[in-house]
Amino acid sequence: MKRIPIDKAIPGQILAEKLTRHDGVLLAGQGSEITEGLLRMLSRMNIDTVVIEEEESRTAEEVEEDFRRLVAQMEARFVRVTGSPILMALKKTMLFMAQKEKDVTLALIDKPAAASENPEAAQSAEPSGSA
Repeated sequence: MKRIPIDKAIPGQILAEKLTRHDGVLLAGQGSEITEGLLRMLSRMNIDTVVIEEEESRTAEEVEEDFRRLVAQMEARFVRVTGSPILMALKKTMLFMAQKEKDVTLALIDKPAAASENPEAAQSAEPSGSA
């Protein structure tokens, strides 16, 4: 997590904490993606900072290795309860969620790499003009 000034926030970053108004009204939930509209609204409301999730610092290989290790741990933990449909459903769900998290993390790692491989495409994706 990292607290940054609102003028340094960019669309696409993810909020690490919920944003509330001074009276407690929820403006954006934890995990929400920052958008241009959200940034305009926060500026109008004189909100100075937001807490964002830090960018992924692991390599794709490290993410894959962590996932393999997690799968092995799950297999070891559930080995004695293969006859329980409820526990097997739990294991299946936990593995599904881990796979989903791995896929999202790998996509985040690959996203900057794809932009650097094709700078013209990255430039054309940037908004031009004023908002």
